[in-house]
Amino acid sequence: MKNWEDPSDWYDNKQGESGDLWHRALIDPVLLKQIGDCRGEEILDLGCGNGYLARRFACEGARVTALDSSFKMIKNAQARDPTNSLKIIYIHTDANRLGMINDASFDQVFANMSLMDIEDAEGAIREVSRVLKGRGGRFVASISHPCFDNGSNSGWVMEKVAFEPRKIYRKIRAYR
Repeated sequence: MKNWEDPSDWYDNKQGESGDLWHRALIDPVLLKQIGDCRGEEILDLGCGNGYLARRFACEGARVTALDSSFKMIKNAQARDPTNSLKIIYIHTDANRLGMINDASFDQVFANMSLMDIEDAEGAIREVSRVLKGRGGRFVASISHPCFDNGSNSGWVMEKVAFEPRKIYRKIRAYR
């Protein structure tokens, strides 16, 4: 899904403070292991969604910048820490437009299940390379399995039926 404005509230509710079951059980453990001990590090969350991982790393002692191309996602993330007690810097921008960030600013950049939704992923990776510290800077990314992004055979579906809650799901055809 290229535009996350419409489903941002649904996504915020789904992810909550610790991610949904899919993220907690399958996706996040590997990412967390790769990030490791981040105390005192500068970390960039590329496609932060509702910011649950940004908040987690900030609680662990990292200095976190979280960005998303969806204005509503950023607002939902900020609303979960209204006084910004965690001192997370939130930026509303496309991942391939990080001109407001200085070169070699981050120890780690991560894109947790967001890179495949970034329209100009090549430009985003180029920007990640620029903002990462030269020695020891790390980029950690997770993406969906290719079966979930196979052109016209898959896509997000948003059902709006009167008097029923909106349903959003991934539709897959021709898996095999």
